[in-house]
Amino acid sequence: MNNLIKFLKVSVIPIGFVFLFPLVLGVLNLLGVESYKIMILIFMGIISLLSGFIIGKKTDKKGYINGLILGLSLSIFFFIFSLLFKNSYKIDTLLYYLIIIVFTTFGSMIGIQKKEET
Repeated sequence: MNNLIKFLKVSVIPIGFVFLFPLVLGVLNLLGVESYKIMILIFMGIISLLSGFIIGKKTDKKGYINGLILGLSLSIFFFIFSLLFKNSYKIDTLLYYLIIIVFTTFGSMIGIQKKEET
């Protein structure tokens, strides 16, 4: 139960980002359509890395497994959410989910290493 609460707390960051960042970009309308997708991909990678780092700092051992679990759970959540809006799936959608999984796993490995150093 404690691990579930830990994952839910860390998941708030990327989920909140996915809902708020496109809204901010849409309101500001500063970027074109093509750069909009690229910006979301870059920022989601950064947010996934940060979330993985946080989960790695909060875990005792095997940070890569916790990062992998976080990445998979976020990808499944975003996949189910996109099914509700009937999005079409292309190779860039698969790339988006893979970036989330890889970056959270890598971030958690960095986080567990930083925890051991201090």
